[in-house]
Amino acid sequence: MESNIKKQRFVYHTEGVCPPEIHFHIQKEDLNEVRFVGGGCPGNAHLVSRLMEGKPLNEVLEHLKGITCRDDTSCPDQLAKAIIAAKSGELDPAPSFQVLTDSSPRNRIGMIGDLAGNSDALEILIHEMRAKEVDVIYCLGNLTGNSSNNKNIIQLIRKEGLIAIQGEGDWRYAHEEPDGGSPYHEHKVRDYLFRLPHVLSFQMGRKMGIAFFGEYIQNLPGFSDFDPFALEMNMVCGLTRFMQDETVFPALEAMIPQFKAQIILFSQIKKWGYRQIGETHFISLGPVSDDNGLSWGLLETRDEKIDFRIINSSLSTGG
Repeated sequence: MESNIKKQRFVYHTEGVCPPEIHFHIQKEDLNEVRFVGGGCPGNAHLVSRLMEGKPLNEVLEHLKGITCRDDTSCPDQLAKAIIAAKSGELDPAPSFQVLTDSSPRNRIGMIGDLAGNSDALEILIHEMRAKEVDVIYCLGNLTGNSSNNKNIIQLIRKEGLIAIQGEGDWRYAHEEPDGGSPYHEHKVRDYLFRLPHVLSFQMGRKMGIAFFGEYIQNLPGFSDFDPFALEMNMVCGLTRFMQDETVFPALEAMIPQFKAQIILFSQIKKWGYRQIGETHFISLGPVSDDNGLSWGLLETRDEKIDFRIINSSLSTGG
């Protein structure tokens, strides 16, 4: 029975220490999955996390309270404060996934699918998208991959002001336990990915849009069918198998009036695709690079009508 007790996730914003956030879970009265995010000494933070894993909260507090490093506090002391806030109800549980709202109305959106760590491709596509005068560039998951260029990807996204969400590959990379030989920048990459939103909401004309990678979000601890945009994700991922099962489209159409979003972008199957059912647009993003070269998606609104095109790049990465 105890294993069925809901695990709650918390995010605590620190004061007076290097890492700006502490993420942790509480299940029953035990502490799990502590992570100091965004700065500080990764080795010491990782040691604290390991030592506290699975321990009762009261025991953890006995070890952590009152430890000082500077400014009369420390990372362990901030963790103690976070636990006390969670126990008292002052700190509310965090949602199972994070939604980022792009508050600026958009007319021309450049969309990038699976990058897999290809920073050369990203640099080329940014140049082409800027030439097409897009309002904004969305990177919609799997930014990183089995590549030595993951750090370059993150630097480009930050430098160019792109909006990015996590893909399943990014989520796994962010949650991997780094080995002792990992260079410091790998911790920075993991922390950046860890803090990325899972879902993006945006506005085009009168239509609301959402973007997410795929079904890994539904498997995050605490996911609920009452979460924001959960209905859209359930219908796309589960009912229609990412719009590949046409036999269930009548059932999908019956559910669409309950959707909050009228434009739905997703990336998991790594294939370009477009469907319009009623007034709702479903767009599947393909990978940035395949045997046909580089490609990206252009989403536009004209007179309240949505237009989607796949743009094939005239350039190559030289690889």
